[in-house]
Amino acid sequence: MPGIGRLLKKLVPVLSVLPFLLGAAGYALAGERVLDALYFSFSLYFVNLVSDSSNVLVEIARWTAALVTTTAVLYALRRIWTRLWWAALCLGRDSVAVYCDGEEKVIFSDSGHSVVYPGREFRPGARSHIIMLARDSESLAFYEANRSGLRGHPVYIGLRELDRGHMRDVPGVTFYDIDGAAARVLWKNLKLWRQGKERLSVVIWGGGHLGQNILNHGLLLNLFVPNQEIAYHLAGDTTLYQISRRKFRSGNRDTVAFHDMDSASAWEAVRGADVVILAEEAPVERIQALRIACENGAVYYYAPDGRDIGAYLKFSGLHPFGEGLYTDENIRGEALVLRAKEQNYDYAGEYGHLAPGETVDEAWRKLDGFTQWSNISSADFQEVLPDILAARPALTLEQLAALEHLRWCRFHTLNGWQYGIPESGSRDAEKKLHRCLCPYEALEPKEHEKTQAVIRRALSVVDR
Repeated sequence: MPGIGRLLKKLVPVLSVLPFLLGAAGYALAGERVLDALYFSFSLYFVNLVSDSSNVLVEIARWTAALVTTTAVLYALRRIWTRLWWAALCLGRDSVAVYCDGEEKVIFSDSGHSVVYPGREFRPGARSHIIMLARDSESLAFYEANRSGLRGHPVYIGLRELDRGHMRDVPGVTFYDIDGAAARVLWKNLKLWRQGKERLSVVIWGGGHLGQNILNHGLLLNLFVPNQEIAYHLAGDTTLYQISRRKFRSGNRDTVAFHDMDSASAWEAVRGADVVILAEEAPVERIQALRIACENGAVYYYAPDGRDIGAYLKFSGLHPFGEGLYTDENIRGEALVLRAKEQNYDYAGEYGHLAPGETVDEAWRKLDGFTQWSNISSADFQEVLPDILAARPALTLEQLAALEHLRWCRFHTLNGWQYGIPESGSRDAEKKLHRCLCPYEALEPKEHEKTQAVIRRALSVVDR
């Protein structure tokens, strides 16, 4: 539908001039001089019939010209009203301008937000700005074009193609991954740790940006016992993904296999899978084929617009996912980022990294973008830790700490880091080296204590 809207906008100039052309032709055929015919035709737009000459073309032009004029007046009035309404909304205590091409609406948890949807028209009066245009290049170009007006206001840019972990730090800008939000919600609903198995097989069908995010977040969230063995299969065009993630190490018996779409090996993996995830919008025939091929597992399919076509199939074990992603929590990440900020503040205070009187936000702004994202990933895992412990009560503090360290290692190696001993300190952000990218057992005792402190804090927050 957005494509049809853009097409109509392109056709408006042509449709607007059509009455003029028809009128000019009609008056010329009625015997008027060329200049008079042009003048008489132009006057039709002001509902002013200057000449009595008439024929079919003149009559069509007379009525369509009036229609064009009326439409233009109504459109102008609507624009004026909309601008006044936007200006009033921007006076709100938490006014948000959402720039998008489609019909996406951001869901806010309370009524304390004033939201405007100006398309691609910049609204400088809003307190914060969410940019989620159809292409990442367009969103970044919009930010650059309005950079001076956005200065001093929180800006959130949604990524649909680029990887958040590789974005440079831009002051005042938070990049959020739309597909990453879908992946996090999916895994937290799936809860593999509650299936009572240590060995599982997961097939992700679709090697695009969404499929890659589902794999990445699965590797970071699905850590629940020391001896687990999850086989992840990613089917699709994964060449670029394999190149960019070549330094990834699972750190346990979990494995990742790649398959060409519709290859024999991909369908063989589907047959033995516990979970199949269709990570792209696909025809119902594809959903049906995966459900039939997956003999004993469940099939989850991407349905972001809420139209659950799979509900019409008689199969059991079919589950849609992806609806309701455009929420304030997913985009501006208030709850998750707040937990990450508080965790960083506690850590900095405990190890003497805080300046006198430094606030939580000030300590957070001292971090580079990657370290902020690392803290957010940690807070994300800590959110599911209590449920993992409830499902696996035999887990000890030491084992939970080992799982958290494994998550930390995976996060870094997924983003191109590797084990190394820098010339100074424990990490070299430029060369992406860290001396702690090793098995938990190989860490120094003080690192054990640091990681266990993270676990104790996460569980104590839940108990409060």
